[in-house]
Amino acid sequence: MGSSHRKESVGIQRGGLKVKTLSGIAIALIFFGCATNDPVLSLLPLQAPTSSLLQAISIVDDEVTWISGHDASFIRSTNSGKDWELFQHPTGDTLQFRDLHGFDRHRVLLLSSGQGALSRIFTFSDDSLWQENFVMEDTLGFLDCLDFWNDKKGIAYGDSFDGYPYILLTTDGGRSWHRVPKQSLPKAGPGEGGFASSGTCVTTGKNGKAWIATGAENNCRVLLTSDYGKTWEVVESPLVKGEFAGNTSISMHGKLGFLTGGDLIKPHDYTDNHAFTKDGGHTWHLANTSSTSGPFYGGSIVKFKNHYFSFACGPNGLDYTRDMGDQWNTLDTLNYWSVSFYENVGYAVGKAGTILKITIN
Repeated sequence: MGSSHRKESVGIQRGGLKVKTLSGIAIALIFFGCATNDPVLSLLPLQAPTSSLLQAISIVDDEVTWISGHDASFIRSTNSGKDWELFQHPTGDTLQFRDLHGFDRHRVLLLSSGQGALSRIFTFSDDSLWQENFVMEDTLGFLDCLDFWNDKKGIAYGDSFDGYPYILLTTDGGRSWHRVPKQSLPKAGPGEGGFASSGTCVTTGKNGKAWIATGAENNCRVLLTSDYGKTWEVVESPLVKGEFAGNTSISMHGKLGFLTGGDLIKPHDYTDNHAFTKDGGHTWHLANTSSTSGPFYGGSIVKFKNHYFSFACGPNGLDYTRDMGDQWNTLDTLNYWSVSFYENVGYAVGKAGTILKITIN
């Protein structure tokens, strides 16, 4: 909620993996079993052109990825992460780009989070053209995240301040936005909102489906729509509740889905911070305790050769499970805020410009 829950943890040292060095680049290989057809994870740390905190990822295709962060900065790769180009908003470093959506290699939509007018939505094209599409008018408003169904239809979510969820919709590629009418929404809990920590508190699916993960002030719910945000229903989440606790991230793959979260004021505790669904988000069951302690900020579920992998990241590290949360393993112990996949390739990003490329083979 607001800016008070965006606490940055101290740096965490890399550990827990056997690392091989190839041409001066650290590469970690993790084998899941002895069978030759078992999937293998490879981890490749990448060099970012910034030391700013990186918070959100938008993978357009197997070549193009956009990543946004603090200090009004964001980066782009057009060659599968080999090289990155740095961009920055011309007004300076006061904006925090906590989410983004890349349309292609030339155009990206950026969401800036902050109280009141600091919450904005911009379009940027690589000929250095900026367009400001939305500015929060209410001083109590705070945008958290956004996602798109296609190049035209998109959704953004922000903290509640008037008794109803704050949900914006666009039908013109983000050039204009309108709020969902209150009569189409369930009432919000007192102080209910999202966590603008990973750009994954809202996710879209096929045929107009979308899911929003909420938290804070003892709220912990999932909002669902199946008509492109026109109407909504709500279900309770089993994750931990508290003043600065709840769901932080939601990721869906068909009817399978993954919630992650935790309690941000308990940075080293093990809490109920992961849950899974098999029915499109209508019911959720808690997963077993993860390997890494503390809250998790971002999550991603991906399918590869009939295997489902779920990744979760937070200030204390990056974990994964391949059995819907029965068993967890730690991939790294650095400070990560977001993780996202496109087919079998993903990225985890975080503090001090950290980028980790993850490949499943």
